[in-house]
Amino acid sequence: MSGQLIECPCGTVLRGQGIDEVVAEARKHAKSVHDMDLTNEQAKAMARPS
Repeated sequence: MSGQLIECPCGTVLRGQGIDEVVAEARKHAKSVHDMDLTNEQAKAMARPS
């Protein structure tokens, strides 16, 4: 499984070993930093191989 990353519009780069890990990190970041509820689908759409 290849590593994945999501780049938040705020500039934070979130990384994970796989899609599920990076999606979880992105959802936590969105909630804690931006007070946003990011869906799995929204996060997956932002993911790309690292």
